[in-house]
Amino acid sequence: MRAEGYDNLALRSSLTRLIEQLGGWGRFVKRGEKILLKPNLLSARIPDKGVTTHPAVVKAVAESLLDLGATVAIGDSPGGADKGVERVFRNTGMLSVAEELGIEWVNFEASGAKKIQTEGGITLHIARAIEHYDHIISISKLKTHNLVVFTGAVKNLFGLVPGFQKTAYHKLYPLPTEFGRLLVAIYEYAPVTLHIMDAIVGMEGNGPASGDLRDVGLLLASPDGVALDRTIEHIVGIKDGKTITTGLASERGAGVGRLDDIEILGGELSEFVIEQPFKTPFKLPEMLVPSLLVRIFAPLIWIRPAPIEEKCARCGICANHCPTDCITIHGDELPVFDYDKCITCLCCNELCPEDAITLERSWLARKLGR
Repeated sequence: MRAEGYDNLALRSSLTRLIEQLGGWGRFVKRGEKILLKPNLLSARIPDKGVTTHPAVVKAVAESLLDLGATVAIGDSPGGADKGVERVFRNTGMLSVAEELGIEWVNFEASGAKKIQTEGGITLHIARAIEHYDHIISISKLKTHNLVVFTGAVKNLFGLVPGFQKTAYHKLYPLPTEFGRLLVAIYEYAPVTLHIMDAIVGMEGNGPASGDLRDVGLLLASPDGVALDRTIEHIVGIKDGKTITTGLASERGAGVGRLDDIEILGGELSEFVIEQPFKTPFKLPEMLVPSLLVRIFAPLIWIRPAPIEEKCARCGICANHCPTDCITIHGDELPVFDYDKCITCLCCNELCPEDAITLERSWLARKLGR
């Protein structure tokens, strides 16, 4: 559904028409049920940065559910939680929404975690807070992603993992496909009733935190997050098979990832495709060459984080969140990276509040990335 801006009245109208296309709120939620809204709160950025789900979208969804007679809360495990979860909720505008509507905001870090062993051998740690709700409605943000190419409905559920366990997962699953399998395992476990995407303003290029913003002007919704992701990927020009999570989820039967099998409501899909495709991030070595050749070429094909001196505030967030402790900061000096220990998980790039972490590429990586 078209949604050209974040004005509340216009947004409520677009959201209402969007949900009506799917059969109305009554198809998903009943009066008196407890609903957890799960936005993307990557870090403590203001809404205009386009890094997080816009609070106006969360507010519109919450108001609609309150009108229905549901009990609503907002919850996530945001990046930079060690600096204060409330700070993240306040800076992203979520706390203002909660206070204005008189609803609860949920600190996943305070609820503890439940351990789940998947059939695929992956051990999940999921916030126990979600057990207190009848439904989860995921409200993702349209962005590219340096590790898995695209972050949407599937990737948004990584925020159900509380605290520093997220950085531990980056260490356990450093390669894009490995990390993608983890994300799909979380998606398969998470009891999400409906996926909504804020694609009014999206991020391309060096996402999910330092890319360029693009006006797309859309809201999307689906009970199938994989279908939602594949649809918006097509709209912004991300080719079929390029997004790791969409491909893996589709292969596992976790959702519909083949565009021809997805029923599109609200108009012809071709009407919504943007003229200039999104710029996508550079592909990491695993995706550039056949697996048998990775060991041969990997030393020559690298991409690594590095600080930008004029932007760096020496705040220490990158060092505090590095899962392999490869970043050190001494006094007012620039962060120093030990690249022998760096697993290129890109946590530093995602969480830097100053956009002061760039991604350096080797000569061969630049050539292959064109």
